Amino acid sequence: MKQLFRLLLLLFIFSACNQKRKADLILYNGTIYTVDETFSIVEAVAIRGGMIRAVGSTADILDEYDAPVKNDLLGKPVFPGFIDGHCHFYGYGIDMQKCNLYGTTSFDEVLKKVNEFSAKNKFEWILGRGWDQNDWEAREFPTNEKLDSLFPHTPVYLMRIDGHAVLCNSEALSRANINAATRVSGGEIEIKNGKPTGILIDNAVDLVKQVIPEFSEELRKQALLNAQKNCFAVGLTTVDDAGLGRDTIQLIDKLQKEGLLKMRIYAMISDDERTLKYFFDHGPYKTPRLNV
Repeated sequence: MKQLFRLLLLLFIFSACNQKRKADLILYNGTIYTVDETFSIVEAVAIRGGMIRAVGSTADILDEYDAPVKNDLLGKPVFPGFIDGHCHFYGYGIDMQKCNLYGTTSFDEVLKKVNEFSAKNKFEWILGRGWDQNDWEAREFPTNEKLDSLFPHTPVYLMRIDGHAVLCNSEALSRANINAATRVSGGEIEIKNGKPTGILIDNAVDLVKQVIPEFSEELRKQALLNAQKNCFAVGLTTVDDAGLGRDTIQLIDKLQKEGLLKMRIYAMISDDERTLKYFFDHGPYKTPRLNV
C-alpha cells in the first residue's frame, strides 16, 4: 500500500513539473526587439489576455508555455507598436470619408472626382480635400461656375491641400449667408465681376465650416475604425490626438469598451467652451486604452 502511495505521489509530482503555463499566443523563431532598459533582442514571446507574459529563447518559451496559436516567425522582426506623438487621428478618419483630391493635375480632374464621389456620398454636403492649383497647368484658383452647374442644390465644400483655403459652390455660400458685401477679419472672400468666386481664405473658411452639420454617430464611428485599420497596417498602436471635443472622446471611450476600437489614444481636449468646462469639472479620465 505504501509503495502504491509513493508511486502515485511521484506521478503527481512529475505531472506537475511538466505542466506548462497557458498562453493565448506564442511567437517564436523571431528577431524580437523588446525595447527594455538594455534594448535586448529575444527569439520568442508568450502572450495571454493581451499582455506579454514572458520573453526569451525559443527553447525556453516553448518549454515553459503552451498556446492554441503558435506562429513560427522564420526569423522575421517584431517591434513594439509605434506611437505617434502628435496627430489628428479622428480628423484623418473623417477626411477618409471625404472626396480625395490629393494629386489632381487639373480642375477638370477635381470635378470628375467630385462627381464620381457624389454617387456614393453618405452625407448631406459634398466634402473634399487635397486640391492644389500649383499642380495644375493653369496655376490659379478655380471658380465655382462648373460646380454650380453640376450641383445646383447640394452644398459643396472643397478644402485646399493646406487647409487655408476652400472652394465652395453657390449653395454652400448661400447657407453661410456669404455675398459680395460680406467681410471677415483675418480672411478673404474672393470677388470677381461683383460676386463671390467660391474661394475663401483663412478666417473666411470658418464662415462656411460652422454651418456644415455634424456627422452622424455612425459616420463618426466608421471614421475612427477606418483610421484604426490604416494605422494598424503600418504598426501604429498608440496616437496622441491633438484637439478632441467631448462628444468625440465619449464616442472613443464607448467604442473601446465595446472592443471595436483597440487603438490606444492620448486625447488632448479641444478648446471649445463645452469641452473645457466638462473636463475641468470632472478632471482627467484614464482607462487602459484612453488617457484624457
